[in-house]
Amino acid sequence: MRINYVTTDKRASRGARIFFAALTVALCIVFGGLRVCASDGESETLPPEYQNFIGSLEPSVTDRLPDGVFSDELGDINEAAGELASPIHLLGEVLEALGEGMREVLPSLALLIGIVIISALCRAMSSYFGAGLGKAIDTCARLFTFAAIAGVALGAVGRLGDYFNQLFSAVASFLPLSATLYAMGGNLTAAASSTATLSTILTICQFFCSYTVLPVFCICLCFSLLSVFDGQASMAGEAVCGTLRKWYMTALSFIMMILTSTLATQSILSAKADRAAMRGMKFAVSNFVPISGGTLSSTLGTLAAGVELLRGAVGVIGIAVIIIMLIPPIIQLALMRTVFGIASFCAGMLGAVEEQKLLSELGSLYGYLEGVAALCSAIFLVAFGIFASISVPIA
Repeated sequence: MRINYVTTDKRASRGARIFFAALTVALCIVFGGLRVCASDGESETLPPEYQNFIGSLEPSVTDRLPDGVFSDELGDINEAAGELASPIHLLGEVLEALGEGMREVLPSLALLIGIVIISALCRAMSSYFGAGLGKAIDTCARLFTFAAIAGVALGAVGRLGDYFNQLFSAVASFLPLSATLYAMGGNLTAAASSTATLSTILTICQFFCSYTVLPVFCICLCFSLLSVFDGQASMAGEAVCGTLRKWYMTALSFIMMILTSTLATQSILSAKADRAAMRGMKFAVSNFVPISGGTLSSTLGTLAAGVELLRGAVGVIGIAVIIIMLIPPIIQLALMRTVFGIASFCAGMLGAVEEQKLLSELGSLYGYLEGVAALCSAIFLVAFGIFASISVPIA
């Protein structure tokens, strides 16, 4: 019987290459992840990307975070994440933002009511003068109303722009951290695909929020202000504003739905692929070197526990950071919407019909801004939730 030694040698060489490749990947994961589980006394060494992520947050956000978030110990960070996730903490943030928002919007309410009263008085006085002087007084009252109400409406939009800048800065600094923690846990495919997808989502959201939100708001504001000068044009302006807002929100919701589904499906498929690859690697190492392979599997299991704990804590902290940043502008927009509604009611009582329609329309515009802020925030909340929930394949 003739034995094919060439084929046997090729198979042995191929098996050796597979073994050394699997062993190399395992050692890279172990030594790369020892930053989380290696102890110096009783504290864990965290990746530097975590401190970069926390350091990128604005002082207005970091002042509201527990002290454990800034610690270098994994146990303190996990405890702080649990505190941030408690309903009592979130309720306290809402009440604090509500108090600050009330102090900010009360002057706007007084200003709008004063504008309505002055405008109603000027129009009433214009009827006692001649046609030319009365028309001049009425025009001046309209211009005053136009400028004052537009100033109040645009002033509240600046807070939303600041929120978007903080949100995008936090997500951009989170991308290196997510890639590092994915790689530490053996999610090598997820480290590449999920990070790239989240970076694309960030770019698209930045484009929409920077180049479309404020222009659409200003267009609707201009059409609404037509009612101050031409009552007949106000009906056409209301129709245009309503259609524009509906189409814009529909398009934004559809885009966010596509991006969220893409992120979710890629994360799930990447996690499955990483788990299958890691099982093959552990099987190869265990079969070629049974004793060392068993020791390596135990080490990977210990490493997985630390990485999974840190990943869950970071995901919860990221969700809490977005909520902390989102609560103040959302509450302010809701309060401004209420302020415009109260001012519209006062205008109706004083018989200022045009001002009533204008204030009512501007109040609805704040609802549009609330929807945009909620949609842009929801996709990043989902991204942090997916990051925290994906299992570690080295376990």
